[in-house]
Amino acid sequence: MNIKIKVASKIKEPQKILDLSGYQLVISYFLIGLVMFYGVRFLEESIYQIFTKEHYLILHTLMEFITIIIYTASFLIIYYVGEWDKRLRMKVLAAVFLFVAGIDFWHTFSYSGMPGIFVPSSNQSAICFWVVGRIGFAAGLLISSFIPLEIKVRKIHKWLIVIPPMLLSFIFLFLVSYFPGIFPDFFIEGKGLTIEKYVLEYIIIIMLIIAFINFMREYKKTRSNELPLLLSALILSIFSELSFTNYFSVYDTYNLLGHIYKLIASFLIFKVLFIVNIHHPYYKLNKAEKEIIKYANNLEQLVQQRTEEINQANQEMLRDLEYAKTIQKAIMPVKHAQFDNLEVYSEYVPYEKVGGDFYGFEDLNDSYLAFYIGDVAGHGIPAAMMTIFMKQTIITEKIFQSGFKEIFTPKEVLANLYKEYNATDFPLEMYAVMIYGVYNKKTKDLIFSSAGLNTYPLIYKDGIVEPIEHTGFPICKFDKNYQPEFQNYIIPLKKGNRLLFYTDGIIEVSNRKGELFGEERLIKIFQKKGHLSLEKFSQEILKELNQFTKGVRLNDDVHYFIMEVK
Repeated sequence: MNIKIKVASKIKEPQKILDLSGYQLVISYFLIGLVMFYGVRFLEESIYQIFTKEHYLILHTLMEFITIIIYTASFLIIYYVGEWDKRLRMKVLAAVFLFVAGIDFWHTFSYSGMPGIFVPSSNQSAICFWVVGRIGFAAGLLISSFIPLEIKVRKIHKWLIVIPPMLLSFIFLFLVSYFPGIFPDFFIEGKGLTIEKYVLEYIIIIMLIIAFINFMREYKKTRSNELPLLLSALILSIFSELSFTNYFSVYDTYNLLGHIYKLIASFLIFKVLFIVNIHHPYYKLNKAEKEIIKYANNLEQLVQQRTEEINQANQEMLRDLEYAKTIQKAIMPVKHAQFDNLEVYSEYVPYEKVGGDFYGFEDLNDSYLAFYIGDVAGHGIPAAMMTIFMKQTIITEKIFQSGFKEIFTPKEVLANLYKEYNATDFPLEMYAVMIYGVYNKKTKDLIFSSAGLNTYPLIYKDGIVEPIEHTGFPICKFDKNYQPEFQNYIIPLKKGNRLLFYTDGIIEVSNRKGELFGEERLIKIFQKKGHLSLEKFSQEILKELNQFTKGVRLNDDVHYFIMEVK
């Protein structure tokens, strides 16, 4: 046997995603942000300009939509791994990003020159949404920086990180649209930003700085490979807020620079969440797969050897089952027999090669014929061995020294069988249910006793079929000192009467819809086809059974026999 294992495509280790060390990466982004900011400041006379409204709106809308998509994607990453990732920090970040995405959407359409949402767009409404979104962003990162990454929640409904942030964003949409007076003026046309705008921007910067410090401390302890990206995003977010403290027009260079910082920072945050929630699990999976391949290749010869041993053992077991089947078949009565004025016909379809149902007929003398039918718990070899014990332990008569034979009544036979069974070492979970009876050939009376068989024999008289109800205690391990009371049932018969004895395998057969064959269906077949010869009647039962199941595998032994008084 050759084992061929396909190696998955190589996934880079998270450590190799960053070409620079963590501190070098943070310093690099700081220098890039610093150069961009002060490059515009020092070259302001030649670089600074106020763009035309139409051109700037295209750039602004494009950048805002990209950041909205990035924040939404960041939320979705956390949302859809929520069943496996129980970390509280991630739940907080998911809610924050969904809230910020919603506020940025309102901000984009409220920007001066855009169509607005509920009310016409204006600089004041756009800046209100901007300030709310940036405060939410900074506060969310600040709160998450105080939550250790290892803290997990046992169970949190996904909707708790969806409904509150969405509801809050709609509340701010309503307030800014219909109650703008509750917000201070942030921008005066021709004069620029107000003191309130400056104060709030620096509050946002302070929150970002504190979050940066907390995450930097965490990085010193854990050396987590994704934290430098988050620290770099915080640095660019700080420069973004600084840019928004310097613009004179909502269409000028500083406003554009602030949006560029924001766009890059949002991408870095998305990259962090992608690494943590998607790349890391796949990297670990790839690493585990390589380990499995290593061990699998080393174990190929051992697997081949064990497979050959299993195949050999399986062949031996199949041979043993065939032997057991032959032995069990040999001790079963003939399928069709005639005992004076009683004709019997039996059918036995085992669930496995060997079954757990048993039956028998014994011609005791000129007057009496003994019969029994039973079902042992379970299937296979253990059940088959149990059936042999049951058949061998049934004692039908007592022989005296004078040679006189006393035939036991059915209830006496079952009482003795119960006693003998409790004297064995059979396990407690094994048991048997059965019916034992005798038929009087002269009087045509049938007497039987039940040991808990859960099916009722069916009697056919003058075209009418009726079940014969009975009760009894099963043959099981219960108490050596306990002797159950078995009861004799007397059924007077006459010529032409028929009896059908069966185990529950036939009525509990199910079809593809899960419906059971059932006793009522069996009664209808008996009533409709009961006039046929015993062999043809049995064939009709099997035909109806096959049509009902339509190829569904049996789940128990199917066994019955039919008696007819001649």
